[in-house]
Amino acid sequence: MGNVNKQQLKKTIRFANAKCEASGKKLTEKRQQVLEILLHAKTPLSAYELTDQFNKVMGGPILAMSVYRILDVLESVGLVHRLKSENKFMACSHLNAGCQHQLSMFLICRSCNKVVEMDDANDKVKALFNQIEVTGFTPSGSQLEISGLCCQCKLKPLKSN
Repeated sequence: MGNVNKQQLKKTIRFANAKCEASGKKLTEKRQQVLEILLHAKTPLSAYELTDQFNKVMGGPILAMSVYRILDVLESVGLVHRLKSENKFMACSHLNAGCQHQLSMFLICRSCNKVVEMDDANDKVKALFNQIEVTGFTPSGSQLEISGLCCQCKLKPLKSN
């Protein structure tokens, strides 16, 4: 998400709290702090990068194992996405819009590591899932990750060795 102002952050945390409660979970202080770090991050972070940031920003020690557990909870309620190809995490960019995905879709820049979460504006994914269901197959936990170059990196001149 990157640049989040205080008002957006408060609104997002209220939504996250409600989403956790609806799932029978709590948005504990540490879970909220990890979510806030991801909301402010310009690129996805690994659990170890999150651990380092947490320890710097929050001033208290946390173990990577605890961060992994926190990420599992945040991911289970749809507040955080795990980029499987990168093994990194990012806050859902649709948090304030409801964050309901049948399929999460991400464009990942291999140069600057920027990630854009895509919407299924034309219901193409919904149509794909309908076709899949006709076969009797039931997909679970699907996500699509496409790597390439973002528009800014595409314009940069290539470096010669």
